[in-house]
Amino acid sequence: MKNAFVMFVAALLAVVLSTGVRSEDLRSLKLNQSTVGLLASQPGLSDDVLEMANAMDHTDGLRVLPIIGRGSLQSINDLLFLRGADVALLSSDSLAFVKKHNLYKDETGKLAYLAKLATLNVVVVARKDIAGVNSLEDMRIATGPANSDEFAAAELIFDALGTKFERVPTTGKNSVAALLDGRIDAAVFVGTPSYRLLNSIKANSGLHILPLSLPESLTETYSPAILESSDFPNLIAEGTAVETVAAALILAVFDWPDRSERFYKLKKFNKALLSTY
Repeated sequence: MKNAFVMFVAALLAVVLSTGVRSEDLRSLKLNQSTVGLLASQPGLSDDVLEMANAMDHTDGLRVLPIIGRGSLQSINDLLFLRGADVALLSSDSLAFVKKHNLYKDETGKLAYLAKLATLNVVVVARKDIAGVNSLEDMRIATGPANSDEFAAAELIFDALGTKFERVPTTGKNSVAALLDGRIDAAVFVGTPSYRLLNSIKANSGLHILPLSLPESLTETYSPAILESSDFPNLIAEGTAVETVAAALILAVFDWPDRSERFYKLKKFNKALLSTY
């Protein structure tokens, strides 16, 4: 009788535990089916992904998790291979860089983009004795580390212009400091996150923004843009403007097969995006 009671309790416990496991599995499955990892390609875009996540969270049961990446080129790699990275906020010219250098062969054909969110102006800052980009031959130019937006832009643009230069892997505040003390001749900056930094440069710094015309070979990658003196009052003379080029800030995704789990997840994300913005 005692053995029968023990067996009954054990069987009952097994049923309870198995029910609990199934319940946990179902909860986990439902949560993961509705959770999208939104990757900001650089820390300067963290506010953008947080705003998007807050705006779309809980729309039709959707949960958006912000992730901070390490540059657009690394973010493309993450989008292709990293579990949990479902959507990436990155620069459109990084896709052109990856395709030009055949970094992932056929993998890049599986990338698509949901929307263009903003314009990313390319800003080339140099000493005032350097009149234009055609004078940068063999000079020291800060283009950032190899995974940065600045690196991709510099490689594409200067290669199209036929300008050979010495790459210096600094960016941000380090590039500005190197410009001011003469360790480099010019520096490339991309997008509005760099505007506050560039506007911290004083008017008597001896620096200015170089005009940059759109190379014919890059008309599918960049668009013409204008920088006003109101954008950079200490680097562009009042009442004047400087020509430059611009990429786009896009939401990129992996083109998952129809009816796959991640396809439905991104479909839900896209629906929330359209209803929110």
